[in-house]
Amino acid sequence: MKYFIPFAKFLMIIIWALLITNLLFPFPGKAALAFYFLLAFVFVMHSIQLLVIYGAFAEKLQLSKKEGFAIFFFGVFKMWQLKDRLN
Repeated sequence: MKYFIPFAKFLMIIIWALLITNLLFPFPGKAALAFYFLLAFVFVMHSIQLLVIYGAFAEKLQLSKKEGFAIFFFGVFKMWQLKDRLN
């Protein structure tokens, strides 16, 4: 478990890099359309996760802006790291 979260965060960095690269330099064919859809999906899902964290745990868990951005970019993997602070 010690290596899972850093590895998963590394994969999320690669995913975000591919999605943003597609915005700047669209991939050929229908791949660009698929990546636009995936970017929208990831953006919405991570936004929802961030809103849930702020809404459900606002009293127990005070997040800095840096942690908020980390939750947005890394999603559940950053939330998993923060679960110990909820106790």
